[in-house]
Amino acid sequence: MILGFILFVLLGTLAAVGVLAAFGRTARSREGTFSGGALSFLGSASLSSFILVAAFLIAGSWSNINTARGHTFDESRALNAAYTDADTTTRPLLTRYVTSVIDGEWATMSHGDADPATWSDLDAVRAHVEALPATNPSRAQELTDLASVYTTRQIRLADTQASLPAPLYPALIGAGLLVLLYAPIAGLTFHLRESIALGLVGAVVGFGIYLVLHMTHPYTGPVHVTPVAYTQSLARFAQLSAG
Repeated sequence: MILGFILFVLLGTLAAVGVLAAFGRTARSREGTFSGGALSFLGSASLSSFILVAAFLIAGSWSNINTARGHTFDESRALNAAYTDADTTTRPLLTRYVTSVIDGEWATMSHGDADPATWSDLDAVRAHVEALPATNPSRAQELTDLASVYTTRQIRLADTQASLPAPLYPALIGAGLLVLLYAPIAGLTFHLRESIALGLVGAVVGFGIYLVLHMTHPYTGPVHVTPVAYTQSLARFAQLSAG
């Protein structure tokens, strides 16, 4: 991921310098014949467009990530309640299910899929509880707790399909290029000092684009949901068993 950030920063820098080299040699660039009002309007419009699209995508993606993270803790709380109410024969099955979520399903969720083996582990818990004698005092409560686990699990899996409108991503790249293109149009010429200045702007634009493109899914990228809620559940299970 670090290499990706560096790559996009370099690409942004090269794009900025390339735009300046291509359009910063014209007579209009050298003479700066645009009016001050026109330059101010174009600069504000291009920068605002990039900021608007980037802010919308970052806010939307961050909201999806936070929502998905909250839903993992909802399932974790449901599992903790189920383990608390479960009898000694059911508890190992709940532990196996949580371990399967961490070790197996987490990787498949990054592709928007559930893990069939993890489904089977949870179904095995329910089948075991349903097979308990009707006279078992914990059976009814265990089934109620498992219903909550199934509900919160379905919500967590639904989060893997969360997305933002696809046209916004090429719009972000286009707005970033517009920001870089504005400089030579405004009269910035292709010299070392100007190239360094615009190159730094291009680096910031490239970094922003890379960050947005890697926040598109709650379970992938440098900023993503981790299975910490389930590791905490395993720790709670061990505590309950020891008590």
